[in-house]
Amino acid sequence: MSCKWVFKHKVDANGNVTRFKARLVARGFTQVYRVDYLDTYAPVAKMSSLRILFAIAAAENLEIHQMDVVTAFLLGGLEEELYMEQPEGFVKYKKGKKMYCKVSKGLYGFKQSARNWNRKLRRQLQRLGFQQCNADHCIFINHQTSVIIAVWVDDLLIFAKELKNLEKVKELLNKEFEMKDLGELEYFLGMQIIRERPYRIHISQTAYINRILERFGMESCNPVSTPLATGTRLLKSKEGDRMVEQTPYQQLIGSQMYSMVSTRPDTAYLLSQISQYNASPNSTHETAAKRGLRYLAGTADVGITYDGKDGLNMEAYCDADYAAGEDRKSISGMVITMAKGAVSWQSKKQSTVATSTTEAEYVACTNAVKELIWIGNFLKELGREANGQNTLFSDNQGAVALAHNPEFHARTKHIDIQHHFIRECVENGLVKLEYCPTNNMVADILTKPLPREKHKELMVKMGLKSVEHFKEWEC
Repeated sequence: MSCKWVFKHKVDANGNVTRFKARLVARGFTQVYRVDYLDTYAPVAKMSSLRILFAIAAAENLEIHQMDVVTAFLLGGLEEELYMEQPEGFVKYKKGKKMYCKVSKGLYGFKQSARNWNRKLRRQLQRLGFQQCNADHCIFINHQTSVIIAVWVDDLLIFAKELKNLEKVKELLNKEFEMKDLGELEYFLGMQIIRERPYRIHISQTAYINRILERFGMESCNPVSTPLATGTRLLKSKEGDRMVEQTPYQQLIGSQMYSMVSTRPDTAYLLSQISQYNASPNSTHETAAKRGLRYLAGTADVGITYDGKDGLNMEAYCDADYAAGEDRKSISGMVITMAKGAVSWQSKKQSTVATSTTEAEYVACTNAVKELIWIGNFLKELGREANGQNTLFSDNQGAVALAHNPEFHARTKHIDIQHHFIRECVENGLVKLEYCPTNNMVADILTKPLPREKHKELMVKMGLKSVEHFKEWEC
């Protein structure tokens, strides 16, 4: 197996270079399955879990600190016997023959390194009294001290009510691993975190958005007020269309996708649409994708604000746009807010063709209920409970009636049995499905392009505000 040097620079929340790194990386793609490795999967904390923890921190005024494990993968160890070529610049010979390195520790690049490190960290945290959450295997809680640790590979976020408990955990971790104490959380996974004690937290990705605008040469573009123009419908490429290169188009989408899954639910519908044409994009699809960058250029400092002044309140909305796709499939939209900020959202084409608006909304409700139950289980493991956590709002009275009463059997007998899961949840009292007028349906922003004023209104209801607005609001 060969290896190479990888050079990288680390940046801060403003995009400024703070550190230069040189790392020896194994070329793991040359490893042979069942010879050099077996299992490779290693979990990381869900973005939804992190946002839920931010909402809890805002409501309970928790301390949030960050720690980084130094050369984490080297601590994981190896179960297999592996050999590697000597690194460039350190080659030695013995009797004229080139020598090889026997690897005794995990290296960055090995397929199993992340898994081995995760297993070691999990065992150490459990030994220190932390219990792994079943809802998210990278969230650990110590019920005696109420300290919560979120793990993202080698980055640890520590949440605690009392600073002394947090410092004690840091001390214990420093005894187990070589750690870098980054203090109070300010920048994590490309997200800038701003706190206004005691109740408000703002997360945004201004520096990341500016970097992708610069990458695609659109830092001086003309901003637009909505991600997609009202009434826009994208269609599959056909003969005669002007095609564009596939790889740059996919990069254009992937760059925006990360901001969407982290802090920008307002772009979810756009990305759910343009990502359908990755295999065969044309100039119309490219224009729509670039419009997304133009929208981000005008809203680069917008992020999610969690306001816990009124406690840990939760609201869940689901909606569907009937037969909106070219293939007549409907679009499901779902958004769940906690502490007045979005923690989970989805904009997705339904897998089957609905025969009515009621059926489309019913399917959307089922998808939202699954997420609602997961969040409820997660909060229970954390020893928390949110106000209104079992209530789901839908703007279709037919879907609400269908979930409560199966009397319309003749018109609904064709609906797949999996979608009747919501009816069982309603009957068992796990979920309360309520009607919400269309004008108040927050998930509407995830199912169709909206006019500017309506788009802005729903952004505010999801907790999306600019950094300037956040600071002015505090004053």
